[in-house]
Amino acid sequence: MSLTTKIFLAIAVTAALVIGTMSLLVALSMRDGFSQYLLRGELARFDRLVDELALAFDPGRPGWPDLAHDPRAWHEFVRSHFSPAGGAGPREAAGDPLLINDRLVLLDPSGAPLAGAPPRTERYEQRPICFDGDCGTERPLGYLRLNAASLSDSASDAFFLRGQYASLAFSALVALLISGAAAFVIARQVLLPIKRLEAGAKSLASGDYSERIDLDRSDELGDLIGHFNTLAETLARTSQAEREWISNTTHELQTPLSVLRAQIEALQDGVRRADPETLAEMHAAQMRLSRLVQDLKILTYAREAEFVADLTRHDLVQIAAEAVEVARPALRGAGIDIVCAFPDGLGVSCDRLRIAQVFDNLLQNAARYTDAPGTVRLTIRRGDGLAQVSIDDTAPAPPDDVLPRLFERFFRAEGSRSRALGGSGLGLSVSKAIIEAHAGSIAAAASDLGGLNVTFTLPETQS
Repeated sequence: MSLTTKIFLAIAVTAALVIGTMSLLVALSMRDGFSQYLLRGELARFDRLVDELALAFDPGRPGWPDLAHDPRAWHEFVRSHFSPAGGAGPREAAGDPLLINDRLVLLDPSGAPLAGAPPRTERYEQRPICFDGDCGTERPLGYLRLNAASLSDSASDAFFLRGQYASLAFSALVALLISGAAAFVIARQVLLPIKRLEAGAKSLASGDYSERIDLDRSDELGDLIGHFNTLAETLARTSQAEREWISNTTHELQTPLSVLRAQIEALQDGVRRADPETLAEMHAAQMRLSRLVQDLKILTYAREAEFVADLTRHDLVQIAAEAVEVARPALRGAGIDIVCAFPDGLGVSCDRLRIAQVFDNLLQNAARYTDAPGTVRLTIRRGDGLAQVSIDDTAPAPPDDVLPRLFERFFRAEGSRSRALGGSGLGLSVSKAIIEAHAGSIAAAASDLGGLNVTFTLPETQS
């Protein structure tokens, strides 16, 4: 059974049950209401009988004992003082066509029957009997009750009810047809976007991420279509990034592998000898490969929970000072001074080795792309529960339009110059992955020293 059929049947069957139940309740209510209406109409013609009963009441002998103990007297009293519709006299009433004698009951003030037929049905109408026809605040002398007659006793009444039942059945049938049509329209309205989503999902499953669905709804299905389009766009970007990632990785691995291959082949052919210079070049190529593989590994596992599993409290100032001491000889050899501005101590919850790697990457990046003579400034300060680290360097500065892309994998503002300086294009990407894994943030901007400013923040821990 298709989803369209299921939705249609669910709506149609529910509507049918509701309409059927309402029709049955209306029919029963119509039957009872019509009976009560007839009773009220009949009881309104007993004014004369009620007045005569009030006149016949003897306060010294309450309860109309002459009528209560003599059924014949009660019947004669009713026939003498009741005229049916049309103004017929007692003689015409003697035939009792309305079965008055079988339906009329005289009750005492407490509701106990005194004369007439016993109360046989649950449907009845009664009216109080009072002096001068006005009870006011005084207690009634008694009550005159008229029980409902069987509907089969009146052909005209039965004809009227049959006509009403037929109209009700026709109305229910029309309502069912309208409900069925509405169920069909609703099922189609629900299923059309679902079918479009199904077709779009098949396209995505086949690897076609260009599929988009027209967003022409503002309900929950419209939200689902919007999420589908976002997913398709994300998959397309991810697929493109994956292709670029593989291409860039292959390109980066190719250079050191080519150097190693050339050196090895030169040694095999006897063109070069295994002297310290040759071995140093081969070692440099191998170290470049190792760094690249390590960076790729970090980026691959950056989203996993175990990436920064060793989160303990460390002094960020001490980590930075150790990184500066390691980088100072290389900076001095490149003609670059380093200036530090640290507080006395600043505790953060971090993976010490990962944060030290961030300092190393940023300082190496500053040394690699700062002209001599130059300066690198490392500043650490606290504020608003955050530890803020800034690394500034002197000229040259990257163009403003490339600043937002500096943290992309393998991105270089000047590709040839970066490769000549030994960079893999992953240092800033690795740093961003580590900082974000520590619930921090990192950003690049132009430095007031004329070069690049890289600032990252980490949540500060209380001592």
